[in-house]
Amino acid sequence: MDTKLLQQFTNDFEQLLESEYNYDVIVKIDEQSFKLHSLVLYQRSSFFREKLSRGIKKNSDNIIEITVPRISPNNFKILIKYIYTGTITIKDVEPSTIFDLLISFNELDFEELVNYIQSNLMNDKAPWLRFKFFKVYESCFLYDDFEALQTFYIDILAEYPNLIFDANEFNMVEESDLVTLLKRDDLQLEESKIWDKIIQWGKENTQNLPFNITQWTNENFLALKTTLNNCIPLIRYFQMSGKDLVTKVKPYKQILGPNLWEDITTSEISSWIDRNSSTYDIRCIPYEFKLLLRGSKDGFDFESFDALCVDIPGTVIVMKVNKTNEILGGYNPLVWPSDNDECLETPDSFIFSLKSQNLPTSILSRIRNANIAVGYDSRNSYSRQGPYFADSFFYVGNKKWNYSYENDHEKQLRDDEEYGDVFFVDEIEVFQVLKKQMKV
Repeated sequence: MDTKLLQQFTNDFEQLLESEYNYDVIVKIDEQSFKLHSLVLYQRSSFFREKLSRGIKKNSDNIIEITVPRISPNNFKILIKYIYTGTITIKDVEPSTIFDLLISFNELDFEELVNYIQSNLMNDKAPWLRFKFFKVYESCFLYDDFEALQTFYIDILAEYPNLIFDANEFNMVEESDLVTLLKRDDLQLEESKIWDKIIQWGKENTQNLPFNITQWTNENFLALKTTLNNCIPLIRYFQMSGKDLVTKVKPYKQILGPNLWEDITTSEISSWIDRNSSTYDIRCIPYEFKLLLRGSKDGFDFESFDALCVDIPGTVIVMKVNKTNEILGGYNPLVWPSDNDECLETPDSFIFSLKSQNLPTSILSRIRNANIAVGYDSRNSYSRQGPYFADSFFYVGNKKWNYSYENDHEKQLRDDEEYGDVFFVDEIEVFQVLKKQMKV
């Protein structure tokens, strides 16, 4: 259709609206009445179509009366002009009014206007959206049809998460919104700060928690765990330093569940086993770690290791060093052989020192000399008895291990000049690493 003819068509319907000629509907908005035409309303609006189809009773003048709540008279004027003319002018309208229009149009089921207004706000009113961040952010997530604005805000938060995490109203954020944010892989915020804010949010949304965590009961921890049930698995613990894990996360170990604290460690070891450049998300660890031996329960002696761990493939040894609290260990993809002092070849074994309060980042040290990667000595030769990782790291006996930096591994785990070669352990655990079964 020629543009001039289309404009004339629009003008004619605008005159019909202004003249109120032959109207048969009165729409009441607050104290103001609008005289309109049922044929136009029925054809142009599913909201009014549904109202008119109900067989609404007419007044004494044979006029249909309809009341529309939750919209101002000024906003209704903009809407009704769109219904009659197909045009909408909001260039000089205040952004707050435009956002109110968006909500009204959504409730009156004008999908095309909802999409148009969202685009207008994002393209022309973006500074206002940022300035009124929290108010608009909270409101737009109340409506499923505001997907464009929701995505707009989520993308902003990924780059500027402090807009919400540092907001005074942060503790009032809906859990679903918080979960959506935590699922992002591109949040530009230190994971330890995210942990702090999640704990803050959890405390504020859990009743009757003592201020001092040392006074908490098991019921208090359980209550907080319930509040944060959907948030806790989304924290990327492997991105936190050893100091932060010990000082910030460990005090809340009880809310992590029976396996999550171990998963924080096993995710890193699993990634080393698979030679991944990044650490597995704790929800995606492809292995399970089956406990074979715990020193405090089964004994620290050679006989206990021999009985419970020999001839079992794919094992990880983890030990806590006395006094220093270091967490040292090693991975053997093969079996610990029962034959006397048999040395096995593999390029896939490694030793490690896990991050702790005194070690911000874990140390992975892969085998260099694969010909003598791992072995097992049952004869107490060379001042060792039991498992060993090349010449660097081996069991001596009676809670005693030996470590010295040799060229057979890539990196040094600890300063043997400062600590000495021999050290005692407070605890030792041996796990078999098993591939998880795929769920059908």
